[in-house]
Amino acid sequence: MITIPQPAMVLNAEDVPGPDYKMWNSRKVKEAEDPKWVMINVASIAKAATGGKLKALVINCHGYYAVLKEHKYWFDEKGGGFGLGIGTGITRANVDLVMGEIKGLVDDIWLVACGAAQISQAGGAGDGNLFCGSMAKATGANVYASTAKQSTGLWPTIPYGKIDGYEGDVYKYKPDGSNELTNY
Repeated sequence: MITIPQPAMVLNAEDVPGPDYKMWNSRKVKEAEDPKWVMINVASIAKAATGGKLKALVINCHGYYAVLKEHKYWFDEKGGGFGLGIGTGITRANVDLVMGEIKGLVDDIWLVACGAAQISQAGGAGDGNLFCGSMAKATGANVYASTAKQSTGLWPTIPYGKIDGYEGDVYKYKPDGSNELTNY
């Protein structure tokens, strides 16, 4: 398990398998919510935190994969990297606009989503490396994301202030957009 420094906020997507993570501020995000509005809410909460910012933001959701069905990307062997299924979605097309709302208000962003950092064999917009780098630049935060499918395994609950460990290669994207492989 990974201990997340507090104060932290978690956004648990409505359709993500449990258990939900719990932080200093925990929020369930409905599928119909505009992610820009969600980030405006995160900014408001961050400004009210001790020191006027969050040490971490955890986004717990599905990662978008190569096959588009009913306005959502679903798993395909060609891979992820198409964005995040939080609210109506964050993709490379809107990441700067959406995530810019929290610029300077969060130290670290932890993406718990399948294939968020993966470079899809399908090509096109499926480049999680560029997606995560753009998110880091837009927010001024470090962004942690994996290239692999994620699972909470058989955990019945996850303790307060923690996320389960990542599967696959995990990269840390820095505010300048560069990245490095990490040990998470």
